[in-house]
Amino acid sequence: MNDRYSIVIIGAGPAGIGLGAAMQHYGLSNFVILDKDGVGATFDKWNPETHFISPSFTSNGFGFPDLNAITPDTSPAFSLNAEHPNGHQYAEYLRQVALLKHLPVIGNANVINVKPQNGGYELLLSSGEHIDAQYVFFGLGDYSYPLRPQIPGKDDGLHYADIRDYGTFAKQPQAIIGGNESGIDVAVNLAKRGIPSTIYTETTGLQSNDADPSKRLSTYTMNRFLAHGEMIHVISNKQVVAVKRTLSDYQLRFSDETTATSFTRPIFATGFAVTKSPLINRLFKVAHNRPVLNNMDESTISPNVFLIGPQVTHDQVVLCYIYKYRQRFAPLAEEMIRRKGLQPNPETRIVYQNANMYLDEFDDCDVNCEC
Repeated sequence: MNDRYSIVIIGAGPAGIGLGAAMQHYGLSNFVILDKDGVGATFDKWNPETHFISPSFTSNGFGFPDLNAITPDTSPAFSLNAEHPNGHQYAEYLRQVALLKHLPVIGNANVINVKPQNGGYELLLSSGEHIDAQYVFFGLGDYSYPLRPQIPGKDDGLHYADIRDYGTFAKQPQAIIGGNESGIDVAVNLAKRGIPSTIYTETTGLQSNDADPSKRLSTYTMNRFLAHGEMIHVISNKQVVAVKRTLSDYQLRFSDETTATSFTRPIFATGFAVTKSPLINRLFKVAHNRPVLNNMDESTISPNVFLIGPQVTHDQVVLCYIYKYRQRFAPLAEEMIRRKGLQPNPETRIVYQNANMYLDEFDDCDVNCEC
């Protein structure tokens, strides 16, 4: 393979498949979607007890697609009959969309390097093959890039992404580092098995009064927590600065100079960061574990290289949910058309606007609720 495309999308998850569908809808054809495994492969790796916290509901006919849909005309709730799909279910939805739209997806295409060449970029695959592109979109997602705290003893902890089977945990109290969505999810799944846990966290969405679901705990997670709260002890204002393994336990040290003892391996529920990808680190400036972007989600140091998906952030606007970042697919497709010196089809824009899947300004993204 030594092909040249106008646009290459790296990653066949919801961001890559959703953007590909939008580009196709706008009439763009000289593009390809590459994935190191295949469509939805990262979701297939989720723990089977991990579910979407955003609910799916078939509301397309009333101008607002299913919150977890990536196109205006599909619905995971309809195709999966699941309100909070698990990873395997959502991967199946993505595969259905890719087939329905006849998207040009190439699996087993692991991109290991992207370098500037002749006014565009050359992509080197692990197979030794090369692909040339004028524009590159990164839709890597973040689950493949667990964020482990950079502290002494970090390798003695188990990250949320490493959990494959809660049935393997000993019936002993567990220590969890991090008190937001993934931390509470771990604690609830342990509590369902009669295993108590203590959560040590700097901050927690449990205490947030912010209306933005990116900053407070989802109602799905909150309700599960309340159902098992007697098994979960949350200690806030605790920043872990070191983990020390001894012959019999794990010693946790905090920034306030206090300590705690765990007789089981501590669990890091400390999130994910796509900046752990060496490709992202080379092509984007990084600040606060996020790629720095201009107002078109483009790298500030690598022209024509873009980021799509849950790590897209503009000031205080965090597009971490599918229903947020899917609103960028149509504007980015239009940007590709404009950079070719053409005008986007206004009728296609109306389709995305009518579905509330079109966001080109970030100034009005504050989430305010009176009650």
